[in-house]
Amino acid sequence: MNGKTDDPLAVLISGDAKAVDRKQLADLLKPFIQIDLNSKEFSFLPAFARLESNDEKIEILLAATKARALYFDVADGLLPKEIIDLAIMPVGSTKSSLKRLFDDHKIKKDKEGRYVIPTYRVSELTEKLAVD
Repeated sequence: MNGKTDDPLAVLISGDAKAVDRKQLADLLKPFIQIDLNSKEFSFLPAFARLESNDEKIEILLAATKARALYFDVADGLLPKEIIDLAIMPVGSTKSSLKRLFDDHKIKKDKEGRYVIPTYRVSELTEKLAVD
């Protein structure tokens, strides 16, 4: 039965083990951020500024890097300097939020030092930050 579509286990097999529910990711990000088609840079919408904490801002930003990576086939994640350069919060707040999120296992760091949000966190953030 291996490899056959009539195998009940076939529903568990994916061509991309890191697959993300693209619609859920888009629904999460739509109120907060847009990505420029040409420059691939982020544009922050008013709801982004209204997020309750700097941690939430970083989580949304890292979710946006995941969306950008999926759509444009570029690297996922951002280096701390890249986050600081966006000037979405003071430098000290950026560093402390990154440390707190990393220490709490809410974000991860790749071998190049880029921070990324794990795929499983997308649904958690969708529930937490649902905009009515």
